[in-house]
Amino acid sequence: MAPPNRSLSKPSEVVRLIERFQEMLLAERGLSLRSLAAYKSDILAFCKFKQEILEATKTDIENYVGVLKAEGRRPSSIMRSIAALRQFFSFLYDEKDIQQNPTIDIKMRAVGKPLPKVLSEEEVELLLGYFEKNEDLRLNAMLHILYGAGLRVSELVTLTKDSIIRCQESGRVALLIRGKGDRERIVHLNHLAIEAVESYTKLVDVTHRTTKYLFPSPSKHGHLTRQGFAKLLKKLAADVGIPVTKVSPHVIRHAFATHLLLHGADLLSIQKLLGHKDISTTQIYTHVSNEKIRKLVEANPNISKLHI
Repeated sequence: MAPPNRSLSKPSEVVRLIERFQEMLLAERGLSLRSLAAYKSDILAFCKFKQEILEATKTDIENYVGVLKAEGRRPSSIMRSIAALRQFFSFLYDEKDIQQNPTIDIKMRAVGKPLPKVLSEEEVELLLGYFEKNEDLRLNAMLHILYGAGLRVSELVTLTKDSIIRCQESGRVALLIRGKGDRERIVHLNHLAIEAVESYTKLVDVTHRTTKYLFPSPSKHGHLTRQGFAKLLKKLAADVGIPVTKVSPHVIRHAFATHLLLHGADLLSIQKLLGHKDISTTQIYTHVSNEKIRKLVEANPNISKLHI
């Protein structure tokens, strides 16, 4: 039977518990010194709130989360603190320093993860419409692929010429994507994206015959970097009058998924297109679309919710 929780009155005892915890993380998980320091910082911050840490309860943890929210901490920061405390108290429970784990029923989603930023369809049209009067074929192709296929920016900038394939069944141009975990997926392109890619590849075949990358660059990687593309995207946003803080490669990917959902696509199809391993990751877009619908109703009180 586990011994009853004992009180801690000396800071040195708390430090020794944390050091034992860090030793376990280092030995069993091989965490970096930076990660170990982050765990220690989060645990010590909680100790200031609850000095008798071995007597901490679920209510103490929940109250602490409330304090962090009141201080204006970002949800990601709060979730990191909860994760650190959860692992720390699990360690103490396994080591029989405490009789009950106060974090066992603390749910991470209760913190309130912010919804991803999403551009409206009108704003996306502004971005794409820019190229009707400008001849930046590379950026045009990249943006059409990003919005038309919902790629991760890392997948976009590392596309090779061999990534462009033609499906035997439909005869249409598609992309062979190697995503996270080297998982492959085929993403079909709409006709606007196909036109943008074909216009661009004619240029690439002439000026970059020796490179394997679809979007080459003199960078050490041999292709346009994520940061370089993000800067081009923000400049484009400024040129068309969209606040640059609203636009990023990831926001375009979010827009792709959200707009598909709003037009009737099912989550399973969106999951496959985005390359998500778990559909729970894709479900965030249901919240985004519901939020958009809520704002629409609030802005137009005469609209009946029953007809949306």
